[in-house]
Amino acid sequence: MNYKHYTFSIIFGFTFFTQAATAQIVANEIEKQPVGETKKTSNPLPSVWKPEAELGFVKTTGNTDTESLNFKFAIENIRPDWEHTIKAESSRNSDKDVTTAERYFALLKTQYHFSERGYYFARIQYEDDRFSGFNYQASEVIGYGRKLIKNPVLELNMEFGVGVRQNDFEDGTNNTENIYLLAADMDWKISGSASLSEELSVETGDDRTISKSITALKTKINHSLSSKISYTIKRTSDVPVGTEKTDTELAVTLVYAFK
Repeated sequence: MNYKHYTFSIIFGFTFFTQAATAQIVANEIEKQPVGETKKTSNPLPSVWKPEAELGFVKTTGNTDTESLNFKFAIENIRPDWEHTIKAESSRNSDKDVTTAERYFALLKTQYHFSERGYYFARIQYEDDRFSGFNYQASEVIGYGRKLIKNPVLELNMEFGVGVRQNDFEDGTNNTENIYLLAADMDWKISGSASLSEELSVETGDDRTISKSITALKTKINHSLSSKISYTIKRTSDVPVGTEKTDTELAVTLVYAFK
């Protein structure tokens, strides 16, 4: 079974399991009701969808001829005990019609909240950075997370997980390594219109360690539209010959939240 089929099987199986589990919980609650009594709520599967799209584009002409395009899309599905997240990102930079950077990223994550602050999670991640020396890097992780701080102003979560990572190199070789994940994310509502977020993650594997930091400041323009400034640092301890260990990105984008 190739990697694409393997990934699809995990996604399908995990999604089916979570929906079936939620449906079983609802069915059990219905069975507890007295005969002849109908359920009071008209929505037996309460669900909240939170889609968001992000776009940044810069083009210069004249003495310099450059172009930069960043696109991100995220959607969250929140249920009483489950939370599903899908993210997709792409970025491309060019200088005089010559591509200087090109990257694609996708993530699927599911969380099961077994208590007010504790949860289990499973995550599948795929990254294709055309200038990193890798054809792609992918990982599958399961683990435990905890909400250390949760109030209307500040949220702080920490996660620990174990899994595997596939590395496919541009020279045609590939390998699979065991990894340990330590991650934290923070969301601070500075005011009614501004928020600061930080995402930190460290993946330690048999062959390499990948550290990543994303700092973002988001400011509301109106009910649905916001501006966002983000700074990303990614460091890989062992990279193919001819590539840098550290990548940075400063992005200014517009964010649209679908209501």
